[in-house]
Amino acid sequence: MITINITAENIVKGKTKCNRSCPIALTFNEGKGVKKVAHASIYDTHSTLFLKKKIKGKTITLDFLHSDQINNFINKFDSGKKVNPQTITFSKKLLKRKRLL
Repeated sequence: MITINITAENIVKGKTKCNRSCPIALTFNEGKGVKKVAHASIYDTHSTLFLKKKIKGKTITLDFLHSDQINNFINKFDSGKKVNPQTITFSKKLLKRKRLL
């Protein structure tokens, strides 16, 4: 389980329909999010988290399906509606795939 806090600053800096610069991705990608995650790409249907830990020189990636909360946040943000700072959890039960790249 990975929990992040999306800040008002991330919302203001976030770019719509941009998988590495939306507020959720910025929470990870600015280095203030989760220590074990190097960066994230947030898509319409899922998120890919790239972990800092490597196995035999390969990066571990986790693909999570989106919860209703994440879907609602993305849909509102991308359509220009107001979103508020919030805590989001990437739940283990929504982990679709773990890969080595």
